[in-house]
Amino acid sequence: MTPLARTVSRHGLEALNFFVSALQTGFGPFVSVWLFNRGWSDTDVGVALSVGTIAALIAQLPGGVLVDAIHRKRNAAAAALAGLACGALAMAATPTTATVWTAEILHGAASAVIGPAIAALTLSLSGHDAFSERLGGNARYASLGSALAAVSFGVVSTYLGDRGIIIL
Repeated sequence: MTPLARTVSRHGLEALNFFVSALQTGFGPFVSVWLFNRGWSDTDVGVALSVGTIAALIAQLPGGVLVDAIHRKRNAAAAALAGLACGALAMAATPTTATVWTAEILHGAASAVIGPAIAALTLSLSGHDAFSERLGGNARYASLGSALAAVSFGVVSTYLGDRGIIIL
């Protein structure tokens, strides 16, 4: 890999960590607040979030195996991102129980793939010797993505309402 290609790939990995973290932040506490504002009870929100957590737990091992089996890790990451986006958009369009549960399941399954895919991309880009240092860089960009997302969600919800959070 040429030095320019390596630099471009590194910046792409940094952007991936940044935006995945921002997207994951939106699926966290903001979804529960959004559902409460839609008239969902505490129990209904808790069950929906539990469905997503259970899906993520069940998908951990198969997600890692899938990423290991796929030669092009970028395709696994892209498919997982598409699943996350589809879940968020479906939830924003129709926040019914079935849609929210499906979105939470998609989120859990996609999260089980995106983490190992990012780790595999990091290893292929950095090699074994620089892997731990690059993981630190991944964490830095993920933290920045979460922070910027939280601020953005606050601004968007103030001016566009809480549905804007899900769409953002």
